[in-house]
Amino acid sequence: MWPDAKLLELLRLDDRKAFELLYKKYSGKSYAAAYSLFRDKDVCEDLVQDLFVDLWAKRHELNITSLEWYLKVAIKNRVLMYIRTRRATLDVSALEALAAKYSTDSLLIQHDIGRVLDENVAQLPEKCRQVFTLSRKECLSNKEIAARLGISVKTVENQMTIALRYLRLGLTDYLPSITILLLVYLAEQ
Repeated sequence: MWPDAKLLELLRLDDRKAFELLYKKYSGKSYAAAYSLFRDKDVCEDLVQDLFVDLWAKRHELNITSLEWYLKVAIKNRVLMYIRTRRATLDVSALEALAAKYSTDSLLIQHDIGRVLDENVAQLPEKCRQVFTLSRKECLSNKEIAARLGISVKTVENQMTIALRYLRLGLTDYLPSITILLLVYLAEQ
C-alpha cells in the first residue's frame, strides 16, 4: 500500500488509480464518521460521495499534510452543514459517544480557537479592545462600560459591533470547529 503522501502527490498529477486507492482506504472511515452523527444510510453515502468528488475536483489546490485528519474534519463539516440546513436530525446518543471519543480533539480545538481569539483581540484598536474586554471578560453591561470609560452607551455599542465583526472574520476558518464544540458541549449537558 502506498503512503498517503505519495498518493496525494499522484492525485495532484491526475492519477485516477491513486484516487481509487484513497477512496478504498478512506471512504469506509468517512462513512462511519458521518453515520455516527446521524443514522441515515443514504444521506451518509451521499455525503461521502460528495466529499470524494470535491477531493478530486480540488486536487490541484489542496495543501493537505494529513489526509486522514483532513477527511475526518471534512466529513464532520459536511454532516454539520447538512444538520444546520435542517435536512437531518441528530442522534443525541451518537453525539454523546462522539463527544467522549473526540474530547481530546475538542480540547485542542478550544486551545487553538482561544489562541486565535486572543491574537485577534490584541489587534483591535485600543478603545475597541477595552470595550470588548470589559464586556466579555469582566461581564460589564454597556452602561457600566460607558461609565467606566467616560464614553456614551452608543459609543460602547458601536465599538462592540466593530469588535465582533472583526473577530467573526478572524474566526471564520474555525466556524465548523466551533460548531462541533458547541454540539459536544450540548451533548455533555
